[in-house]
Amino acid sequence: MKSLSLILKFSLVFFISSLVFSYSLQTEDIKIKIINGVPTVYNPKVPASLQKIVLKEDLVISGEKEGVEYTLSDIRSVQVDEEEIIYVLDLKDVRVKVFDKNGKGMRIIGKKGQGPGELQLPYRMYLISGKELMFYDISNRRISYYSLDGKCLREISTRNQMFERTMTDSKGYIIGYFFIPGEMYMHELKKFDSKLNPVMTLVTIEEKRTPYVIEMLDPTLQFRLMENDNIAWSHPSSYEIFIVSPEGKTLRKIVKDHDSVRITEAEKKKMIEGRTVPPEYKIELPEYYNPLYYFICDEDGRIYVRTYERDNKGGFYYDVFDSEGRNIAKFSIPGNELLFVVKKNKMYAVMSEDGNEFSSVKRYSVEWQ
Repeated sequence: MKSLSLILKFSLVFFISSLVFSYSLQTEDIKIKIINGVPTVYNPKVPASLQKIVLKEDLVISGEKEGVEYTLSDIRSVQVDEEEIIYVLDLKDVRVKVFDKNGKGMRIIGKKGQGPGELQLPYRMYLISGKELMFYDISNRRISYYSLDGKCLREISTRNQMFERTMTDSKGYIIGYFFIPGEMYMHELKKFDSKLNPVMTLVTIEEKRTPYVIEMLDPTLQFRLMENDNIAWSHPSSYEIFIVSPEGKTLRKIVKDHDSVRITEAEKKKMIEGRTVPPEYKIELPEYYNPLYYFICDEDGRIYVRTYERDNKGGFYYDVFDSEGRNIAKFSIPGNELLFVVKKNKMYAVMSEDGNEFSSVKRYSVEWQ
């Protein structure tokens, strides 16, 4: 009996040790190093342990059932509030079309024009603290803020600033991105107060530029504001995402190993199709796509990166990183869709029917396994 007891104890210790070792094997491939005081998270091509994400389509909004005024034609932004009300910026008629969580039209926000309280060319729309809609109107050269029921609250002239893109955080600070092509490419991410007085420069990057060459891949930075007003930014040439605090301190660097995706001859042909090139210029067609195309952040600090990697049906893969920068999941959606919002276990994507403008919104329920 004593011998049997010893065997059982040994077996139990071995079993527990095996569990601990197994867990170590699953997590050791994600490495974290402190480089120049910044935690840097190195993610492998294929993490040992990925969560499975199950998506189920539960709503498609085209607006057609709600009448002509709600029909969607050229979607540029989608936002979703705490009540799951869906705000869709349609650039064709320069209006925000508002739908309830069941897809029923509720109201129309905005009026096209150049006067006070009007919008002319707002390429993007952002939801600020769940209370206001913010627009950067590049034609009227101003930032406009609207209440969720459609009242224009205030406008700020941007005539003295050449923003490429801009967003506003929960405290009213404005984050502006400047892209200045010249002999060098200059990228700057700057922070301003609510009256556009400069506060600080967050990011400055200079990179070489070949004269008289037209680059076919987007060279501009990607950046997003996170729920806690941290800023996530990335340069498209590398799979690296930096997290910066509202005070300008780099909190984390996320790195992902990846396989480069080759650009096919058919894709190269499509890139230059119909383009007029001045005689002194030439087009540069790279062999590979940039590592990442686009990313968004959710309310829990996760980052969703759309890559150029495709599934066997032509859909694009997204890599998901948790709030600590670890690659925790991977999923794909159809190639004619682009993810815009992840909120309350739902994903909202815009969808193109003809391969050109986005003309409907699709919502997925999300199950993490």
